[in-house]
Amino acid sequence: MPDKHETEFEVGDLFVTETAITVKLMPSRKSGTVPIRWFAKRGGVTNVRRAAKDIQYLVGKIQGRKGTVRGLTVTTDLGLDTDLVATRLSEAVKKAGFEILA
Repeated sequence: MPDKHETEFEVGDLFVTETAITVKLMPSRKSGTVPIRWFAKRGGVTNVRRAAKDIQYLVGKIQGRKGTVRGLTVTTDLGLDTDLVATRLSEAVKKAGFEILA
């Protein structure tokens, strides 16, 4: 018999633009957006600590009590061929406590 307090694991899509981050969780279909000031189109993440805090805040806000988010699929408005290491987004996501899904 399944326990009533079982944790459901979700994955999320993290979309980053110069002015906002958006997270959409699956399978619950919850989503949210937060304005940011730490992402520059040419340089990437300018403040990794602030980026990690914003990512943690947004995911925590929309995940609810039952679900736990383990991994995020990260994309930007720069295109699919964006190097996440060069933009320091991978560092910010790891610092926030999530793994990057390919």
